[in-house]
Amino acid sequence: MLIETKLHAPAVRAEWVEREELVGFLAGCVSCRLVLVAAPAGFGKTTAVTQWRASAIEDRRFAWVSVDRDDDDPIRLWWHVVSALQRACPQFGGEDVLRALAAQMPDIPGQVLPRLVEELAALRDPVVLVLDDYHAIREPSCHDQVAFVLSRLPAAVQLVLVTRADPSLPLGRLRAAGEMAEVRASELRFAPAQAAVLVRTVAAVDLSEPDVADLVERTEGWPAGVYLAALSLRGHSSPRAFIRQFTGDNRFVVDFLAEEVLSRQPAEIRQFLLRTAVLDRFCAPLCAAVTGSANAAEIIDVLEKENLFLVPLDDNRLWYRFHHLFAQVLRGQLARTEPAIVPALHQRASAWYQQSGSAEEAIDHAVAAGDLDAAVGLIAGHWPAYMDTGQISTVRRWLRSLGDDQIGADPVAAHCAAWCAVITGDPKSVRRWLPVLDAASDNGPLPDGIRSPRSSAALLRGCFGFDGIEVMRDSARTAAELESDPGSPWYALARVALGSALYLSGELDAAAAALIEALASEASIAAARVAALSMLAIMRVEQGQAGPAQELVRTARQLVGDNDLGETQQGSVACMATGVLCAEQGRTVEARKEFEHALRIRRRWFGISPWPVLDSMFRLAPVLDDLGERPAAAAILGEARQLLIACPDGAEAQWARLHHLERRLVPSVPVVAVEPLSEREVTVLRQLLGTLSLREIGRQLDVSQNTVKTHTRAIYRKLGVSTRRDAIVKGHDAGIL
Repeated sequence: MLIETKLHAPAVRAEWVEREELVGFLAGCVSCRLVLVAAPAGFGKTTAVTQWRASAIEDRRFAWVSVDRDDDDPIRLWWHVVSALQRACPQFGGEDVLRALAAQMPDIPGQVLPRLVEELAALRDPVVLVLDDYHAIREPSCHDQVAFVLSRLPAAVQLVLVTRADPSLPLGRLRAAGEMAEVRASELRFAPAQAAVLVRTVAAVDLSEPDVADLVERTEGWPAGVYLAALSLRGHSSPRAFIRQFTGDNRFVVDFLAEEVLSRQPAEIRQFLLRTAVLDRFCAPLCAAVTGSANAAEIIDVLEKENLFLVPLDDNRLWYRFHHLFAQVLRGQLARTEPAIVPALHQRASAWYQQSGSAEEAIDHAVAAGDLDAAVGLIAGHWPAYMDTGQISTVRRWLRSLGDDQIGADPVAAHCAAWCAVITGDPKSVRRWLPVLDAASDNGPLPDGIRSPRSSAALLRGCFGFDGIEVMRDSARTAAELESDPGSPWYALARVALGSALYLSGELDAAAAALIEALASEASIAAARVAALSMLAIMRVEQGQAGPAQELVRTARQLVGDNDLGETQQGSVACMATGVLCAEQGRTVEARKEFEHALRIRRRWFGISPWPVLDSMFRLAPVLDDLGERPAAAAILGEARQLLIACPDGAEAQWARLHHLERRLVPSVPVVAVEPLSEREVTVLRQLLGTLSLREIGRQLDVSQNTVKTHTRAIYRKLGVSTRRDAIVKGHDAGIL
């Protein structure tokens, strides 16, 4: 995950104009939590902060992160921040923070960031943390997390954001409190004296005062514009005439100057510049693969010596990027001169990155090439590994880059999008993409090894149960039939899903058999083994076999610790199993702790998988009652009732558990009195529990639809309700169901 080149601050260059006043201002802002350096591209933001870092008047350490679009993922962003702090501050540990980040589903606001703040508070020496190009961050959760850390920064730590746009942070509050210093375009603009020094250094030309004033006026003091002008002035026969021709707004100025610079390069260099502009960063082998050039390394050396906007990204001069503004101009030129070759360049870059093992950049270039089939294949082959390491935001970014139309037209893409949605707790998206899988033909294994789109849909419904327990059970059976290869990790997952569904239906023996099959598969992933071990332990306790259950729990907890699964859905099942065992052994306080932990984790996925949430509540309530906290137990059951009402039909076993617990713990709640229903009306009411229409219920009972309607109206009248859902709830409350 770590890219070392992003942690290196740029080196000070000889041609840079000294900004003593600006550096003095920055160095004097010691008491501010935040230093915001915000201006459009080409205003020398990074240059100014680099000069501040290197100046003799600043003695603090600097931790530097060059942010790019791949950091628009909380995991990657904070991993690079912690790594930069480790390099800048020898006494900064950070290992606990990195371990927390490495969990499958890290709790960044609740665990990672508080640990980071604690370690920052322990630093003996002050440090400045610089996030350069922060405008690349768009993920709202990243902004929220930066704001969280910013509000808790110890006095010895200062955050510097270098950005083209104001970030989504509480700037107004910081400004009002005097906790923020700002450097804007007005402070970064070149004065005539600075412009003259830059032109003299870069072009070896001494402009007259009127010409310098004219240049500053035409560029509005824009440092990049002055720099480009200085490059174009090299060897120019009439500097004054050139300045007089220098007209237009920034966009046209950049285009004009870039053409002037490019036109002076040999054809080979010019073509190399244009064709490598599609790359955000590059090395000689990558450039060779994209351009077909046999001497890419030699050309890069020439570009660096000629100072043609090349920025080294490491100390070994292996990786580079173009100055952002120059790269934009080059890409514009390429689109005008060779538009047909652009997709091929991106395809070559994608192939090189794929061969080099960099999935993210391979996918980005495949999308840029318009080769969406290749992008989908890459995403489908890599999403499980990225999900396992918590990089869900990265997978979501890949899917957004495809677009909804492409996802809807491609079952493989819909498969990836649906699994991403269930893992992130997005039921609306799951239901959007499942029909695409249902309609797909059975065209062989998917890139991640799942048997087919049909098997993927069955696993989704069978694992999470968002369509109800009956559908969950039927889907899990289908998945277990389709995933018949014990050498596939999906074999075990299908059997874990079947075991869970059978358990929820009260079929303990059949559930245990399915879970034992899952554990017999050597290809099962750690998460599936944890779930199987934990569910089996719960069943053994309920069957009076606490001894075997204890060994199962021990093995599950060890797997959780070894694989950082503590905050995952599977980790919560291990907590549940531990709590069940503790409760059986009379260790009530420990049981409560485990059940509350499991419930906290599971609430994040209630919309996708409600049944484990309810199970946690049903187990926590009697433990609270045993500890003398009956009001808290009653409150938990009240919440469980409301959640169960919102669940799909077919949860008879869960309603029965709720009523049993309510009779035990909330005896003051009376059974609702209603006018008695006839035997036939009770039969119809039970049919209303399912999803059948009135016509279908009539067929089931061998009566007409009108007869069913008559019975339904009578049921509604006697129960005092007007909807099917309310009738079911009232039927439960009255003890009829």
